[in-house]
Amino acid sequence: MNRTINKPQPGDVLSVNRGLYKHYGVYVGNNTVVHFSGGSGHELSSRKACIRKTTLDEFSKDGEVQIETKCVESFSRKETVMRALNAVGSEKGKYALPWNNCEHFANWCRYGQKRSTQVEQFATSLASISALVLGTVFIGKIIEEEII
Repeated sequence: MNRTINKPQPGDVLSVNRGLYKHYGVYVGNNTVVHFSGGSGHELSSRKACIRKTTLDEFSKDGEVQIETKCVESFSRKETVMRALNAVGSEKGKYALPWNNCEHFANWCRYGQKRSTQVEQFATSLASISALVLGTVFIGKIIEEEII
């Protein structure tokens, strides 16, 4: 669940759609977002990735920023902000798209869980496609055997 924002509150998990993926961060107040990024022009670079503070405008890159909300227990806004700020400058376990990306970091700050719905949805889609391909091959083999 998410909503378009006018003014985020400290502790909000923010996202901005980048086309093929969403980029996530934590709003910490004073027009500042903390996020796991490779830096300007290198957002997905694992070599340069660390937890960074940027302005809301730099984070959005002219995209529509949304507040991500989940119906689960979370840390207080103050605790969320402290978790994010305490991680600034660290690599927080090294960036890895499948298990330690910007969404994992933002969810860890707010909810205490490193989760990425984007990765989970991709894995589910990949498993479905694999099952479909294998099923098609299997059915093709059965039909082929019956014809021979």
